[in-house]
Amino acid sequence: MVKGHPSQAACFLPIEKLTVAGTNRMIQNSCMNSAPENIARPIALVTGASGGIGRACAIALASAKESLDVVVHFNSSPGPAQDLAVEITTRFGVRACAMQSDLGKPGAAEKLIDDITTSFGPPTMLVHAAGHIVEKPIAFTKPEEWDALFEVHVYSALALTKAMARYLRKTERGRIVYIGSLAGRIGLGNGAAYAAAKGSLDGLCKSFALEAARWKTTVNVIAPGFVETHMTQNQGPERKAAVMHSVPLGRYGTSDEIASLAAYLCSTGAAYVTGQTIVMDGGTMLG
Repeated sequence: MVKGHPSQAACFLPIEKLTVAGTNRMIQNSCMNSAPENIARPIALVTGASGGIGRACAIALASAKESLDVVVHFNSSPGPAQDLAVEITTRFGVRACAMQSDLGKPGAAEKLIDDITTSFGPPTMLVHAAGHIVEKPIAFTKPEEWDALFEVHVYSALALTKAMARYLRKTERGRIVYIGSLAGRIGLGNGAAYAAAKGSLDGLCKSFALEAARWKTTVNVIAPGFVETHMTQNQGPERKAAVMHSVPLGRYGTSDEIASLAAYLCSTGAAYVTGQTIVMDGGTMLG
């Protein structure tokens, strides 16, 4: 049986009939409802979950001891996102939903939360991992590039959080985790726009942590250092050697390591951790 949402074609499909569908104009969002319905689980939205840190976070949340139903957000890669939703439901027995949204567009974040609530249920946990990087000197970074970075990293984080606030008030397990960056703490040569956007998450985190404490909602930032993702895979051998030399542990981090911390911050065991920016950099900040 297929249930549709009029504005975004959100639907529930049996696993065996789930296919990659849609175009960049209209992409099918698929929600897997084959998990047991008599188990009430919190719903976690993971943005940028079609790959990298976001994908690892979605798996970590679904596989945690306190398992969650997971919304796998993607922008332009429906295949990997829908495959991940199938994998999560098949492997871990929880509900999973692939939902498309271009968070770089004003109003998209609010609409995403509305669509998730209508077709899947109200989300009360967020891991905001969506984003991209622009590596240019300040003098050559265009205003629209600054705007694009702040839109997806900061403004969408704010909009998603604001849209979820009505549901966070009704639970004592609300969790917000923003994926920041070491660049937001120590700067990034030829990447000022990215560093400024990621650094802004610190202030948002601390401010909303103070506001949301009355609902027992926690808000934290994870600031990874150098991590093996699509953002670093094109670095040349000399750059990688220099990076590893600057990291006391002598290697890049992994997406799974970042995801393990995100899963902890979303657990009941982390209920007393809020307003923090936790750096995971292999010791880089130690000098």
